[in-house]
Amino acid sequence: MFGTKDFYRSVWRWHFFAGLYVVPFLIMLAVTGLMMIFDPIIERALHSDLYKVEQVSAEPVSLEAQYQLVAEQYPNSTIKRLYVSDDASDATRFQVLVGEDTRSVFVDPYRAEVTGDISITQSWYTWADDTHGTFMLGLTGDWLIEIATSFTILLILTGVYMWWPKSGQSAWQAATRISGKGRSLWRDLHSVVGIWVAVILLFFCISGLAWASVWGGKMVQAWSTFPVEQSAKNVSSTLTHEDLNLKGLKQMPWNLEQAPLPESNMPVFGQNTITLDRVVRDAKKMGFTKFQVHFPRGEKGVFTTSASTMGRDIHNALDDRTVHYDRYSGAVITDVGFMDYNWFAQSMAFGIALHMGQFGVWNLVACTLFCLAVILLSVSGVVMWWKRRPANAFAAPPMPKDLKRWQHAVWLLLPVSLLFPMATVGMIAILVVDALLLLSIPKLRKVWA
Repeated sequence: MFGTKDFYRSVWRWHFFAGLYVVPFLIMLAVTGLMMIFDPIIERALHSDLYKVEQVSAEPVSLEAQYQLVAEQYPNSTIKRLYVSDDASDATRFQVLVGEDTRSVFVDPYRAEVTGDISITQSWYTWADDTHGTFMLGLTGDWLIEIATSFTILLILTGVYMWWPKSGQSAWQAATRISGKGRSLWRDLHSVVGIWVAVILLFFCISGLAWASVWGGKMVQAWSTFPVEQSAKNVSSTLTHEDLNLKGLKQMPWNLEQAPLPESNMPVFGQNTITLDRVVRDAKKMGFTKFQVHFPRGEKGVFTTSASTMGRDIHNALDDRTVHYDRYSGAVITDVGFMDYNWFAQSMAFGIALHMGQFGVWNLVACTLFCLAVILLSVSGVVMWWKRRPANAFAAPPMPKDLKRWQHAVWLLLPVSLLFPMATVGMIAILVVDALLLLSIPKLRKVWA
């Protein structure tokens, strides 16, 4: 069955339909991905005068005093978090919500002076991240991208089948041969590039789908969420760790986003909130070096220190850690580290760092080459189809003569697609559209079948 011409045509037709939908999304994801891995580097280079202090003196002013400087400079605004660096030459950086705009505000801790700010909301990174995750269409865009990512897995499976070495050809020959000209050259380029990036593309699909609202939010993320309420005496009924993220920008660990935030015990009479300096000092005693401090939300809120690959604080996922402190007593309420994650959450912590090019120059180069390869793969597929199609026809690959083979291909792919619900939705839509074009619109049949 699997070696027949009709079965090959069936797989080819599915490959075409999936690619027709996926190509624009893959190009968008590759381009925005490149923007996201390079924008932080470019921003630091362009604004080195803000990120770095002019001169390091013996003793910086207290963090509490720096907090007050920012509060005075930005009245009627909300200070959301503090970024703590392990480099004495780095300026202190606060995240401040000013109206509808969130800004990075920089303080020279040695001169006790606010040196400037950069808009996060209006940054290229935030735009690329929002486009990358939702196509700037909210939940609808999230669903569209989830279908595209699920279909990419179908593209990988059908593509590997179609590439599989023919009789008398070695796997190496099939994976390296680029010859001929015209459509033959584009076909070889498409298949060779595709087979070399297939496993990496599958990794990016799985890690990307873990953020999606259906497969990620309803299935694997819910299953992988750490149960904070088991160690915290009180938890919020309305706030989760996701609420600590900036809108459109994820910084909290993936497996904590859906977990409720713990709450502080109500203070005794006259008890005040602990100082920011104490929170940072206690966090460093616990082993934190480069991390974020999230400020309490409401009178029962907690101080949260987090160091994670998701927040770009650290590169080694083994050091992932989130600690919540009672805002009044300073007691540790919850301490969640990498070893507390389940196996999928652990793989996500490592995968995120790889996905975002955080392991140094080699990782940046690898991610760049991969994104360029995905763009080339997408463009070559379109060109190859365009050169193959009949004149004046928007034609799909031919239907198999024996329709049972078409059905066999469906049953072969359906169990895989059922693992990803949005792929199933997409497959059903393709079957319906294909049937309508072939059976209900005779004039289109000539240019489609």
